[in-house]
Amino acid sequence: MRRIGRAAASLLLAALFLLAACAPAQAEYYVGFTLGSVYVGGQAISSAERAEASSEVAALLHAIEDQISVEREDSDVARINGAAAGERVAVGEHTYAILSLCKELYAQTGEAFSPALYNLSELWGFTPAFEGQYTVPRAEPSAQEIAQALELSDFDDITLYEDGTVSKAKSGTRIDLGGIAKGYMSDAAASLLAERFGASADAILSVMSNIVLMGQKRGENAELGYTAAIENPRALVTSGSGASQGLFAIGLSDVALSTSADTYRFYVQDGRIYSHIIDPATGKPSANGVISAMVAVPRSLSNAGARADAYSTAGFCMPLTQALAFYEQLARTDGISAVLITADWKYYVVGDMDVLNRTEYAALVSPGTAIEDIFERADAAEAADAVLPCARELEYIRTVAERSGS
Repeated sequence: MRRIGRAAASLLLAALFLLAACAPAQAEYYVGFTLGSVYVGGQAISSAERAEASSEVAALLHAIEDQISVEREDSDVARINGAAAGERVAVGEHTYAILSLCKELYAQTGEAFSPALYNLSELWGFTPAFEGQYTVPRAEPSAQEIAQALELSDFDDITLYEDGTVSKAKSGTRIDLGGIAKGYMSDAAASLLAERFGASADAILSVMSNIVLMGQKRGENAELGYTAAIENPRALVTSGSGASQGLFAIGLSDVALSTSADTYRFYVQDGRIYSHIIDPATGKPSANGVISAMVAVPRSLSNAGARADAYSTAGFCMPLTQALAFYEQLARTDGISAVLITADWKYYVVGDMDVLNRTEYAALVSPGTAIEDIFERADAAEAADAVLPCARELEYIRTVAERSGS
């Protein structure tokens, strides 16, 4: 599960983040955790308390990673991937819980989210074995190779049993829980902090690209609520103040956030971006025109972080209008919100989250600041599945291609 993070939603918060405790010398861990401000009863905890809590959370996340990493030969996932057809593999509680949740989300997203795509990720050169080579331009695999990998990429082939064992229908089917693991881990971290400090604690934590905002914002500018800056996925060709910040979600509270983008593990070939996010329907990198998807799930829902993680991935694997309709449905039933940025440099907001463009946010927090907007707000009712890259998008693709030598 090495470096499985997707582009994060950066928090604009005054609190300094504290890095998690170092992993034991005998094991290397790849999932990073940070714990920001923590308030109990309206009072900030001490740095010593925060360091101790960080250490406890890190130990929990290491235990989860031991079970689900695709890189550990003795992990549950590795044993499932290496099992014969019909062989029942006993797995740990975290692996079983994640796979159970995957079954629910696989059905809910119409199979747009699937953890059974390891063979396809390997075919396209996005598994950990290709570390350091992700941006190297390369030709597409053949139609036959894609079809063969698709045959072994059906999550319906995975069966869970009540005794905590897992089997698969085809021996060649392989899974990777990277598309939901960070969200699951953020939920586990939040639960541990709630147990330690009480359910009413207010805290900020992140597990790589997944962020949990527990309770209410405290301290400076508390009246504004938590603010999250949605990363600008095209910062390479934009400049000026805060170029890395594309949009701002304000007034947040007690919510889990996850952002997926096409800027992590990708390459450019023949004028097109090939992202590591594989569309289960086609067996190819997502090509629906979405370049960033940020999803916010209320923590009143169970597994909020894991859901946000899976939902943000699913937004890349549906036609744009279908993705927007999917999020609209979730907004009505579960109170989620989503922000999609597309290759024509427009952005769509679904749900009741208050999203500001750069000029709007600057006017709110720093009047008189010279800043320009990067993306243009669009109405979801006017969206179309055919997203034509704008001139700035084509400039970005050319710039990436030149830097990678393609």
